Amino acid sequence: MRRISPWWAAVVLVLGAGCSQSTINSADNDIQHDVGRVTRKAQPKLEELDLGARVTAAIQANANLPRTIRADASPTGVRLKGDVQTAKQKRLAGEIAKQTLKPGENVDNQLKVTGA
Repeated sequence: MRRISPWWAAVVLVLGAGCSQSTINSADNDIQHDVGRVTRKAQPKLEELDLGARVTAAIQANANLPRTIRADASPTGVRLKGDVQTAKQKRLAGEIAKQTLKPGENVDNQLKVTGA
């Protein structure tokens, strides 16, 4: 079942109520203002998600590393989570993550070495 966006639901309600064009325009402006406010508030979180996804993809592209490593964005960079077999894999994942980040961003390498 397809969901109806809140914007369209508001338009349907306003049009169905027999409101004047001025009222419809005012409601549309209010909706656009709210959408803009929510988008501005969400932008930093979206950028963090994008950062974690970029680092995860870079690590998973390396055939020498397990695909279960995950990079989560943190306020200062990324945090690596998951298990690796060797300390060498842990260092490699950390280096790949570091190369993916912008200057000033850090890698918190919390990978757990489970093998030799």
